[in-house]
Amino acid sequence: MGRCRITVLKTLYFKDLADAYPPHEKGPCEMLKEGDVFFTTGPHGVDMPEGFCPPAWLAVATFANVLACGGRVYGRDDVHVTACPDGVRPVIFRMEACED
Repeated sequence: MGRCRITVLKTLYFKDLADAYPPHEKGPCEMLKEGDVFFTTGPHGVDMPEGFCPPAWLAVATFANVLACGGRVYGRDDVHVTACPDGVRPVIFRMEACED
């Protein structure tokens, strides 16, 4: 069964944006840390990993499903770099297919 490995590459924080567009929590994301590694779960290998941020999952789930099922993101990428949708405290992910 295929799965998707999701690695946290970077956690960023833009103080100027947080100050300009309150309310925002201060500092980088507290849920995900650089170097964290997650694997999709479930009977088909496409379910959200335990401990993963639900809003970030909504942004990356389609890519995870494509990779876990042997596809390529946009028809060309077997390793994909993407980010969560938080523009003030974004988290950057590396996503790639893997086998059990």
